[in-house]
Amino acid sequence: MAIVFGIFLTAMHGNEVLSHIVYKPGTAAVQDIPINCREDELIEEGLSFTECNLMGTTVKNVIVSSPDWFRNFHITLSAVGAVIAIISIVMGILLLDFRAWIVKPAVLVFGSLLVIDMISFLAIVNTGPLLRAMYLWDTLLWALIHVVLMSATMAGQHLNSD
Repeated sequence: MAIVFGIFLTAMHGNEVLSHIVYKPGTAAVQDIPINCREDELIEEGLSFTECNLMGTTVKNVIVSSPDWFRNFHITLSAVGAVIAIISIVMGILLLDFRAWIVKPAVLVFGSLLVIDMISFLAIVNTGPLLRAMYLWDTLLWALIHVVLMSATMAGQHLNSD
């Protein structure tokens, strides 16, 4: 499970880094420049004109509702999270053939991911309602997953020590 969740988490954090690099103040989305929804692209993507406008509005909502500190903070936190998530994939691989020495590093890695979740939670609750709606439940779900992974790893250590 740690391998699969590690892959998902790496992808999620990577996506967050890229989206916050692209969603920055001063872009066309916040300058009230009309959204360019070309019909040929809509057909190619299978989108309606309304869906295209909603996607543009979503980008604008993220930019406008983000406090000044949030963008750089979230990029940094997501980048660190992606690196630790990659390490968690390695831990998951090493836990497949249980070795007693891997438990402490694995608990440390899963605990680090939990700390990132808690820091992210604290940051998110200090933003506006739009960002909370976008990020809060995902962050809480990942925190629960990391608690379970950490607990399962510690329980596995106790089962194998008997």
